[in-house]
Amino acid sequence: MHALRTRFPHYWLLIQGTFWFVPGLMVVGSVILAAAALAIDTGLTDTSLPGWVYGGGADGARALLSTVAGSMVTIAGLGFSITIVALVLASTQFGPRLLSLFMRDLTSQATLGTFSGTFTYCILVLRTIRGPEEGASAFVPQLSVTVAIGMTLLSVAALVYFFHHVTVSIQAPILVARVARDLDRAIDHLHPRDQGRAGPAPEANAVPRLESDAVVVAPASGYVQVVDDAALLQLASRHGLVVLLTIRPGIFVVRGNPVLIARPSDRVDKAVADALQSTLIIGDVRTPEDDLEFSVRQLVEVALRALSPAINDPFTAMAAIDWLGAALARMAGDDFPTHYRYDADGHLRVIADTSTFGGVAHTIFSRIRHYGGTSPVVLNRLLEAISAFGHHIRDDTDRALVRDEADAILRVGRDLITSAADLRELERRHAAALAALGRPKGQH
Repeated sequence: MHALRTRFPHYWLLIQGTFWFVPGLMVVGSVILAAAALAIDTGLTDTSLPGWVYGGGADGARALLSTVAGSMVTIAGLGFSITIVALVLASTQFGPRLLSLFMRDLTSQATLGTFSGTFTYCILVLRTIRGPEEGASAFVPQLSVTVAIGMTLLSVAALVYFFHHVTVSIQAPILVARVARDLDRAIDHLHPRDQGRAGPAPEANAVPRLESDAVVVAPASGYVQVVDDAALLQLASRHGLVVLLTIRPGIFVVRGNPVLIARPSDRVDKAVADALQSTLIIGDVRTPEDDLEFSVRQLVEVALRALSPAINDPFTAMAAIDWLGAALARMAGDDFPTHYRYDADGHLRVIADTSTFGGVAHTIFSRIRHYGGTSPVVLNRLLEAISAFGHHIRDDTDRALVRDEADAILRVGRDLITSAADLRELERRHAAALAALGRPKGQH
């Protein structure tokens, strides 16, 4: 049950990132709708239909459905072309790792599904039309043709909205905000359900060791996408194990390299090792569901690409920094998952490798500082971000790490900024950042 609860959301997320699932469902729905409409048509008479229902003959119905079906193929091709252009533009300007945002876009998927479903519906209804000259009893599915007209109008509306949606979604501020929402969802998942009770650090001799305890290796090479915390805790508790995770979501592992170390080793037979191994999902790419740093790096990549000489768009970089600062404020006010997880009886069961606030902050500031060091506005915005979230930090170690980042920003500015006025402004922002972190101005 635990494995299903973890794996289903993972595979559901992968399915959401395809262009076939939603359109496929809508095509199946159009087949069902055509069958239902035709079944109703067989029991109707001309006298029982209201005036707004199609009342033409077989030739008119054929011409109408043929025209709609042909138009839907053309429009669907246009929709795919527009989508591909948007993907190419996003990949070039914002980075290829952001393509998953467009692939998961429900509006694009539903629009393409509307066109495909309308085409399928028209083809299925078209084949049932019979004129009086065909030797059999004439049959013009008037209600079904009317439904086709309605689906055509819906497709036109979907096309107009699709144009609007694409033009809005490729705008840099909108795209940055969408990536930030993904990061917010990743922060919401910082505390998985049933990961166990938090507890103090154990004695050093209680931690499993690579040299003396049972080692579980990676079954394949790739990125760790999911660690099933609940199943791992349950397995460790059931077999009386202490399990040390040497990896976390987002880490690349090589087949045959250690990923778990379990103690005592005499309780880890092949069946237990396979069960422990099955708590990991390893894939070809990183995914955002349990990988906080992946979502952070997506926003960082937007900022770095905006700062590249080819694009030179500091305003997009500043927008990314604003959202990263907001995310750090959320993380600073929350407790990161504990490394040490205990079962209901108070026994240490899992020692996890988890992301830390300091590590995330360093990922953000070190990369943007390195590539944006010659831009005073970017360095100022980094210090403004620290001023905005600095007072949210509760841990003294984290506060010290962020102070070091602020000092590093000032050092880079002193080395690379040539304007005295820009440097004075940077020093002023640095002092404000230190004040937010709780350190007097003179201590740097």
